[in-house]
Amino acid sequence: MPSLTSLPTCAVLDKYLNERVEHPERAKAIDAKIKKTFEKKAAIMVLDMSGFSRLVQRYGIIHYLAMIRRMRRVVAPAIKSNKGMVIKFEADNAFAVFPKPDNAARAAQDILHDIEVANLATPDESDIFVCMGIGYGPTLLACDDMYGNEMNLASKLGEDAAEKGEVLLTEAAFKGCAKGKFNFKMFPLTVSGVNMKAYKLV
Repeated sequence: MPSLTSLPTCAVLDKYLNERVEHPERAKAIDAKIKKTFEKKAAIMVLDMSGFSRLVQRYGIIHYLAMIRRMRRVVAPAIKSNKGMVIKFEADNAFAVFPKPDNAARAAQDILHDIEVANLATPDESDIFVCMGIGYGPTLLACDDMYGNEMNLASKLGEDAAEKGEVLLTEAAFKGCAKGKFNFKMFPLTVSGVNMKAYKLV
């Protein structure tokens, strides 16, 4: 997995997209440039913290911001140790990419384990809980953002569908995992009007 500093910048993507808007007759050629420069087949993880509204109302925003900082300290090493790369932390979300779904699934297991251990050292009101969505497929990957269908699906799973402590995979991510390495439970799911098969890591 390349480093963040080796990824093309979002400014380059903006330049190509502006050209596409200004010169629609060249859309096909510009699309080819964008894919050549930015597109990689990768596993995508979208992580979301649970309990934002409840915790902020009860303990205040500063308390929750400190919890976000603790979450990031746990999540980043688990992602890195599984050959992944954090693209960005945004509010109480983490967005990361991995070479394969196996790496993302293993990182998810490590994150849940490491958070459980970290929670042993904190009072209940400071305990962290997360849920995650994992996708796998062609993704436009820039220095601080990523775009693609599997990215969108992973985001829906991680932010909208998954419950506290759950890890949900798209069908493509599930098929990309080595057989017999993980246990999954399949269930049909409709999120924001999108019908899909989701696979829960168990």
